[in-house]
Amino acid sequence: MDDIDATLPAPETRPSAAPRTPPVPAKPGYALLDGTVLLALLGTCAGVYYTVGNTGFSAIIGAVAGLYGAWRARR
Repeated sequence: MDDIDATLPAPETRPSAAPRTPPVPAKPGYALLDGTVLLALLGTCAGVYYTVGNTGFSAIIGAVAGLYGAWRARR
């Protein structure tokens, strides 16, 4: 008896290439612009606080937080 198989091996099959989806474009980074805007708002806050004093501190901080939040919400 022979140790050789009489049947041929199955042909190699490659998996069909899955349809490629186009890459999702990355959102542009605005780190420098956001940092600049935040520093400008904080500088404005410091200037108004220096002028007004302790009486308007919470209003100033709230206004700056609202302005920066509105700035970031657009992105």
